[in-house]
Amino acid sequence: MVQKQIKKEKRTINKPNRYIVIDYPKENEVITYPWYTIRIGCSENKNVEVSIDNGPWEKCRFAEGYWWFDWGNYQSGQHKIVARVRHDKGMILKKSEIRTCECRL
Repeated sequence: MVQKQIKKEKRTINKPNRYIVIDYPKENEVITYPWYTIRIGCSENKNVEVSIDNGPWEKCRFAEGYWWFDWGNYQSGQHKIVARVRHDKGMILKKSEIRTCECRL
């Protein structure tokens, strides 16, 4: 049973054309506003979420061909952002690279 599940997950997870990438903020971007909208590109039209500084996964909204997360109430300093896309049944399909930015308020 476990081997079947592992094979099924590998087949689902390892699609070569699947991607998820944080477009904005750019790597090491300095944010000077009290709010920011994170933009994520993803090959899947499924459940995209973002986590900031290893915090809880937050749902993103889809509009104009991208996924968006409205970020506010953050502290000054360095932050790490990662995005993921999940299958309808909860399985993680792909995670983005970690994006680092700095907030200066």
